[in-house]
Amino acid sequence: MIGLGPLRIAAAGGACLESRRRRQAVEQAGRNAFRGAWCQARRTLIYFKRTADEFETYMLEEGYGRREFRIGVVRLTLDRRGHQAMRRMHGQTMNTAQHLADNLDDLSEFLGPDDQARVDAIHERLSRIDRLPEQYRDVIALSRTAIDLYGALLEDIGERQGFDDA
Repeated sequence: MIGLGPLRIAAAGGACLESRRRRQAVEQAGRNAFRGAWCQARRTLIYFKRTADEFETYMLEEGYGRREFRIGVVRLTLDRRGHQAMRRMHGQTMNTAQHLADNLDDLSEFLGPDDQARVDAIHERLSRIDRLPEQYRDVIALSRTAIDLYGALLEDIGERQGFDDA
């Protein structure tokens, strides 16, 4: 029986080392999942920005930036090309909106107290939107505000976690 003591010590040490290796693997998997969620949110934000930029070019091209923005009340007159472009962009926008919501939801699983100030700033700013924009150019301004807020959150996370290191 006395010979079992050293064997137990040896086995306990091995078990501790194996436990540490597993914990490191789990931590690395968690970090990879966090980084993946961050990259997905960042990628979708790029699509959001591109959509806002594209919409702005159509708005400028057609000259309706100062036109009243009223859903179902004001109908814009577009040529066939513009109409098709707007329909295509509408589909892309709806898809991007869903992806952004899903990706930010996935990312939120990894956020902690360090991110709360940015999240609160986003909520506070978005809560001030109590009515539709007055003009089409205001739609662009509001979109750019949201892009900046989400971008600042992602930039903070990326810097703090070292995700943006190439």
